[in-house]
Amino acid sequence: MPEISPHAIVEPTAEVADDVAIGPFCYVGPRVSIGSGCRIANNVTLLGRTTLGQRTEVFPMSVIGAAPPGAGEADGQCVLGEANAIREHVTIYAGADKATRIGNHNLIMIASQIDPGAQLGDHGIFDNCTKIGAGAVIEDYVRMSGFAAVADGARVGAYSFVAGYAGVQKDAPPYAMLQGFPVRVRGLNTRNLKACGFGEQDIHALKAAFRELFNGRGVEVKRDALDRLVREANVNPYVRKLTDALQAAAAKAGAQDGQDD
Repeated sequence: MPEISPHAIVEPTAEVADDVAIGPFCYVGPRVSIGSGCRIANNVTLLGRTTLGQRTEVFPMSVIGAAPPGAGEADGQCVLGEANAIREHVTIYAGADKATRIGNHNLIMIASQIDPGAQLGDHGIFDNCTKIGAGAVIEDYVRMSGFAAVADGARVGAYSFVAGYAGVQKDAPPYAMLQGFPVRVRGLNTRNLKACGFGEQDIHALKAAFRELFNGRGVEVKRDALDRLVREANVNPYVRKLTDALQAAAAKAGAQDGQDD
């Protein structure tokens, strides 16, 4: 049987695995599902159609699955994978048209906010007071420092590092060090790549590509360099992923500009 504090409220139709622990003054809504090995601390609120994957830990005062402001009692969906740590005072809003999804093995730190429909990958670290906008996409192994923000619908590429107080207002490439408001590419995120097992040859190829692609201020992509790398048949596979991401970002920006016109 799950270990549920007598001071918690768990609705009868909620699905709670047998080895779950739920602390005092929690509320677990009627359409919530909590997987095996989860630990829910005191004063946690789980609402909507929220699913917590196995071995997820939620710390005090966090709210997961709430309807976004102005949505009334909308019954949105929020899906968390396995082995996530949701620290104190985190708010994760449910998505109505598209579920808010968080992958596996993420650390979301104090007072961070995930807006409805956001999609987070695996193995991310989100420092205190980070803000992920509605419908934003954060790929795998991203590191975000405190008070960084990602705009609605923007994408942050895999293995990137977003510095504190940075503002990602449009799609950002993978493997990058991102800094400033508006955000700029400051170089290759070498430290994270090494920690994630990238070889020296791949890192060297990415460094060369970053030097060629980005101007001295790291604001705009050099179009001629991108075109050359796209045409190159034997380009490094990680460089190819980088150029694919940059092409997709350019196409997306062009489509948005067309809509604005």
